[in-house]
Amino acid sequence: MATTSLQQLAGLEQNIGSADWSRWTRNRYVFYDYVQLPPTGTTDLQFFSVPYGQNDPTTNTLKTLEQTNCPEQRSFGRVNYLISQIRTHIRVVPKTRQVAGISGQASVIYNEYGALMNVLHDLSLQGTLIITLGQKEYFDINQPFLSCPPGFGANILQFGSNTGGTATQSLWFQQQNRPDAVYRVKPEQLVEAGQTFIIHIAFDNGLTPVLTNLVNSATPKVEIGVIFDGYILRPVQ
Repeated sequence: MATTSLQQLAGLEQNIGSADWSRWTRNRYVFYDYVQLPPTGTTDLQFFSVPYGQNDPTTNTLKTLEQTNCPEQRSFGRVNYLISQIRTHIRVVPKTRQVAGISGQASVIYNEYGALMNVLHDLSLQGTLIITLGQKEYFDINQPFLSCPPGFGANILQFGSNTGGTATQSLWFQQQNRPDAVYRVKPEQLVEAGQTFIIHIAFDNGLTPVLTNLVNSATPKVEIGVIFDGYILRPVQ
């Protein structure tokens, strides 16, 4: 006995499921992108312009999941995404992946990073995060490294050894790591599937601080990240 088209459709739905477009489910997901801070300074940092697995012209290396999980250039791909939090992150590349003169110096972290920490503190007071969806500007956040901290990371209480008398103590810069200090988007912002955007941090008052020969006569690698925390919207199966 031949099966009807309705029977065939019912069989497919039983095996692989079907989407109910009248109902939606929210699945929490994070999109992130890190770019390397130019050592001689810059007036603008562009994010989500190089997808995962493609060559980054700034560093001439492939972007891995350590730097980004962006599937498409200036897009979250074929998903509807609801932004609930915006974070920024200043991070020093791990010592073992720094340049020669830093990676091979045993005491570089507690003896040589002081000047770099001062520069990163200066950087944290600069910039404006601008987010444009389609042709419309939706976010213009001044001092994003203060306003949109990462909300994660180690709680560093002291950097370097104890000092006495009039000696100074080395400092380690870090952004706010309290989870409740992040920038919350109210109401949440929808980015539709395939929608393109431009996300950048502009430094209109001048170049970012110079990193050249800053650590043990070598130039350290510093990465700047923009992180979106939110929900992928999918029809109920």
